[in-house]
Amino acid sequence: MDYPYFFLSYARSDDRTAYVRRFYEDLLGVLDLPGTGSRRQPAFRDSESLYLGADWLRGLSRAIGSCKTLVALYSPAYFRSQYCGKEWSAFAGRVARYQEETDVEPHALVPVIWEPVPARLLPQEVQAIQYAEPHMGGTYLEHGLLHLMRSDPKSAEYWHVVRSIAERVRFAADHFNLPSTPDSFDLSAVKGCFPVTPAETTSGHVRIFIAAETVDALPAGRSRNYYGEQPWSWNPFSPPALPTAAHRAQKVVISEGHHTSLEVVDTHLTRKLDQAMRLNQVSILLVDAWSARTPAYRRPLGAYDKQYHPTTAVLIPCHDSDDESGPANAALWGDLKQLFTRNRLRRNNPHDPVFWVRVNQHEFDDLVARVVAVTQNRIAESGRVRRLPPGNPPPPMPRL
Repeated sequence: MDYPYFFLSYARSDDRTAYVRRFYEDLLGVLDLPGTGSRRQPAFRDSESLYLGADWLRGLSRAIGSCKTLVALYSPAYFRSQYCGKEWSAFAGRVARYQEETDVEPHALVPVIWEPVPARLLPQEVQAIQYAEPHMGGTYLEHGLLHLMRSDPKSAEYWHVVRSIAERVRFAADHFNLPSTPDSFDLSAVKGCFPVTPAETTSGHVRIFIAAETVDALPAGRSRNYYGEQPWSWNPFSPPALPTAAHRAQKVVISEGHHTSLEVVDTHLTRKLDQAMRLNQVSILLVDAWSARTPAYRRPLGAYDKQYHPTTAVLIPCHDSDDESGPANAALWGDLKQLFTRNRLRRNNPHDPVFWVRVNQHEFDDLVARVVAVTQNRIAESGRVRRLPPGNPPPPMPRL
């Protein structure tokens, strides 16, 4: 088994632009680690390394439990992320085990200042790791690597920082052999060391509904390349290089500190959305424009459009280079316009950002996080937020 040479740990909200991917690829280049195989070992970045249909949590657990080094992109969002805290704790545990067994400090955790973080936000465990190294440059130490990339990604200062990070990764990966975790290791069970505010721990449940056909029931005129054996296998983005839309949405929701479930749109959709609204749960409909033409999905989606669900968001993804779904296909988008007669009035509206049409792969993650935040704010503002305490229900109140 090839263990990942390094694991890139970053907050999902920091990956809403191309900068994290660009840094990852630049670091691979300096280390001579091509993204698709390597003369050394492959590196791990979740959106690059988890392919279509992969069990992302299992893959994440295996990677963090076997990687040689961990590159952590420090930012305010990183230290608010529940799963980043889990990744840090899991890897730090392996480092501690190695040190106990060998009495050698491996320095295998490599911090990167992605964005400046106030010292008060750094957890106690993190403060023990040296991250502000003067030789990496004053601009980097004051403003972070993201600032250097935005200013000039070809500058000598940016590449000096990348090479310095690569040297630390190479030294740790080539000189130390950290103990691996068992195959049964489950990252979700790890207690992260980053403090999570009560608002984040009780922020609610996000229900994701998929409206997409399968390879056995293709929409008329549509290529089979975008579909799988199950509705949640639908992949509108450049298949099969990226995770499915359902898995990407779930990863974003979880990285924002929420719980999530995955369901298929059926005839009971409006009842389920009504139930979610009563329980103060956010709902997201991921709709394939082609599948929305089939009776199995068109009827329940049409029934949804006739009702008012302020805590339900709709995203209709579409790949930039998908010629079949391009603007020239007036019939496809005309059918969608008729289906969502009411909701189309809110399409791509920054003042009512819960209905988005033709969402491309570059903006998908950002819009998922955005609609979750907007709909949860609506729940909070409604004055009907109800949270039951843990444990058994209380006994009935005595009657006078």
